[in-house]
Amino acid sequence: MFKSGTRASWCILNYTVVIRIGAWHHFLKESFAPRYEKRAAQPTIPSWSAATVTPDTALTLTAVYRAVQIIGTPISKMPIETYRYATGVELKVENPVLVNKPDINSNKRDFMFQTVAALALEGNAFWYKNYGSNGQVNNLTLLPASAVSVSYKNQQDITKGIVYSYQGKTYTSKEIEHLKLFSRTGNLRGVSPIESCRSDLSAALDLRDYAKNWFSSAGVPTGVLKTNQNINVEQADTITNNWHNKQQNRQIAVLGNGFDYQQVQLSPREALFTDIVEQNTISIARLFGIPARLLLTTVPGGSDTYTNLQDENQIFFRHTLMAYTDAITDALSNCLPRGTRIEFDYQHLFRADVSARYDYYATAIAAGFLTVEEVREREGLNV
Repeated sequence: MFKSGTRASWCILNYTVVIRIGAWHHFLKESFAPRYEKRAAQPTIPSWSAATVTPDTALTLTAVYRAVQIIGTPISKMPIETYRYATGVELKVENPVLVNKPDINSNKRDFMFQTVAALALEGNAFWYKNYGSNGQVNNLTLLPASAVSVSYKNQQDITKGIVYSYQGKTYTSKEIEHLKLFSRTGNLRGVSPIESCRSDLSAALDLRDYAKNWFSSAGVPTGVLKTNQNINVEQADTITNNWHNKQQNRQIAVLGNGFDYQQVQLSPREALFTDIVEQNTISIARLFGIPARLLLTTVPGGSDTYTNLQDENQIFFRHTLMAYTDAITDALSNCLPRGTRIEFDYQHLFRADVSARYDYYATAIAAGFLTVEEVREREGLNV
């Protein structure tokens, strides 16, 4: 025993009390702590991570891929006409080589389609202009829009002009023709629809990936074996393994001892999240200005009568295609000698059926404002 009143005895007594209180606290914690059921395997839900939205990832969505194709195809096939001012009169002239084949390393269709795709996905397109010995542009090269940066030549004096950087080299506006789909004051680059509507496209990508993983990694069982008998864990595992072996080997399964199999089913609409996918498709159609029916979906309350479809096509041309053709028209005209401009011929987009066209031509010829030769030219018969 230690003498009371001494410093050593007091420290040891205090230490003993602390140990006993700590032990009692541990006992209470273990006795009254909630007990959680432990299982061998816990069901999971599909893994999720926010999708990265870029032009490349956006194109993996079928609606985006199809929307770009719907816009690019008619424009890439449109005939182009050239006009030149002469003595105060604008005359239609033969297309220069640059108009019929802007890039000697590519055909006209691919060049135009790729330009439209760049505008649709990036909001910008950049043509590098090569000049001939006569000082005129004789070739255009489409540059990757994401690899071109745009800045003022002098940040302190914006009147000095704009320069473009590509692969470590700097170019002036004389060497680069910059096309923009959507311009904003103060922005040197055009506004990208993919960047501006990133949230909508990210939601569509997330849903697509979530649905893809639903059956492979969601932990959703194909069915449930039920019984009214009491069984232990070992018996349950044995019965489950036997059932799986029978199913994998395509053998007849025999149920007994009160067992019953109930299949877990989801309707196709539920399994594929059809309603949400349709809403995402409509959102993408709205983003690109595409009639919903062209993306194989419909807007609730819409009507597909012949007159409505004609009006829809006119609206698609005026409010969607013209945004692209106007940008290309101005840019290509800038690459031609002063006083020369180009124009897309939209007539083939609104061609009526053969009977209606011929009735129109007959009336026009009889009235004298069209000739037979002009009709043949419109029908592509003068070859």
